[in-house]
Amino acid sequence: MNDLISRQAAIDILDAYQVMLENGEENPYSWARFRMSELPSAQPEQRYTEEELRVFAHGISLSLLSKRSAQHWRYDEDTATEIKFLERLYEKVGADMRGEQDE
Repeated sequence: MNDLISRQAAIDILDAYQVMLENGEENPYSWARFRMSELPSAQPEQRYTEEELRVFAHGISLSLLSKRSAQHWRYDEDTATEIKFLERLYEKVGADMRGEQDE
């Protein structure tokens, strides 16, 4: 996974590097590398805990079970649409639990 920094953070680092060059610093490259290592990771923070994601997945699966059961006895187009939505949502929550990123 790439570890990206914000555009503004990169500009700030380059500005600081330029100032050091103008001031005659002997090794501005090492200072710029140090400053870049201080930047926070660009990886997004996880919005939900693992337990919250498990609860979400459980609730979605119960809703799917109920809707699929209803579809078995009486087909309804709106319910079919809801089932498709819940299946996609369940997959998204599963991807979050596995730590996968949207691309």
